[in-house]
Amino acid sequence: MEGLIVEQPVNQTSISKGASSGSHESELDALKKKLKILKAQKADVARQFRTAEPGSEVHSNLVEQMQAVSRELKSLEAHIKALRSEPRVMGDDQEKLPPFFLLADQSRYSGEFSIRELSEADWPKWEAYVSASPRAPLYLQRRWSDLVRRSFGHPTRVWVGITPEGEILGGVPLTFFRSRLFGRFAVATPYVNYGGVLTPYWNVARALFERLQTVAMQENLSHIEVRSMQPGLWPNSSEKKVSMVLPLPGTLEQLEDSLTAKVRAQSRKAEEHHPTIAFGGLDLLDDFYRVFARNMRDLGTPVYAKGWFANVLSEPGLAATLVVVKVRGRAVSAGFLLGHGPMLEIPWASTIKPANALNTNMWMYRKILDYAVSEGYEFFDFGRSTRGAGTYHFKKQWGAKPYEHHWYYITPDHSKPPELNPDNPKFRLMIALWKRMPVWLSRLVGPPIVKHLP
Repeated sequence: MEGLIVEQPVNQTSISKGASSGSHESELDALKKKLKILKAQKADVARQFRTAEPGSEVHSNLVEQMQAVSRELKSLEAHIKALRSEPRVMGDDQEKLPPFFLLADQSRYSGEFSIRELSEADWPKWEAYVSASPRAPLYLQRRWSDLVRRSFGHPTRVWVGITPEGEILGGVPLTFFRSRLFGRFAVATPYVNYGGVLTPYWNVARALFERLQTVAMQENLSHIEVRSMQPGLWPNSSEKKVSMVLPLPGTLEQLEDSLTAKVRAQSRKAEEHHPTIAFGGLDLLDDFYRVFARNMRDLGTPVYAKGWFANVLSEPGLAATLVVVKVRGRAVSAGFLLGHGPMLEIPWASTIKPANALNTNMWMYRKILDYAVSEGYEFFDFGRSTRGAGTYHFKKQWGAKPYEHHWYYITPDHSKPPELNPDNPKFRLMIALWKRMPVWLSRLVGPPIVKHLP
């Protein structure tokens, strides 16, 4: 593919359909950013109260600051609420689509370009390209691949389409896996739902896929998996999974009205058990991990190390939040939230079996949706499900809609790749045995295994 030349002109249409625009959205975005800054300021003032002596001048000044920022927050929240309730001049009759990265229809780059691997010194160019790309997945950022390497030890390398002048036209980061149990393979992007190839040009995407087949041969890989929401990029693909995404209204009142009477009743049923909920960070990690590890054991799935979640929570600039629900002081439900752009995602969530009868899972999701609306998110991503499965119907009842995944498999000889997932019948015995394992033991032996399962 070196020196590849194409003759059709570049299609300059929008990369993704349904993107919002106009002064109404611009003003709302600016206000939401200001709202987050004010909330951070309020939290900072609250922390300072811990060391201020009551009655001192410092304490009095903090009280005044808290009152001032609270007034400004209240005024700003009222402004945002009013703005959200205003009718929009354009786009009201259009479906509100989630911010998945999609290529423009058959867009092509008309100049000369080649495909090559980026050197370590050129990684800042890739980082700048990702940052400047509309709707680029969070997981394509350099800091995410650094998190993966720090937590699991897997290296990531980037292949790009690049012009003779050095302009990047697109690329794909590959994380490489190597183990005796599962062999050698690569994934773009592991442990999460989104990633894959980032480019606005179909011909650049196709050239990248063709180069990856060469990479699979040169690196002696059994396969390369590319996780994408974009159909039609490569013949060998799987469409078994869908993301369940709920468009969010502008106010809590509108959210309440949008839910069915059955969902409202089910989510309130837990209140007779007086549950409590907390949103936080590392302070909730022990409770979160206790619930998560037990649930993974019950599902027959090896659990991630606690350090993985600690690293994500500690990464500067990531909007990562833990959610923990307790009943009578005991953690029973928990979730891990990641915000990026207009969408809040819950990549990991768990409820222990004894709490199923308490309906704390429904109650937790209801509170999370309240949180998402209050924080100004426009979409809530319930995560990946198999169409028609129990989790699919659970998410659908909230009003979430399915969006099909397209996961591509590149092998040196176009053969069928191994299935490294719980759906593989070969793992049934292992899953059955794992469910009988003590939780403490699963927390010891699980992380060394699951690090090799993307």
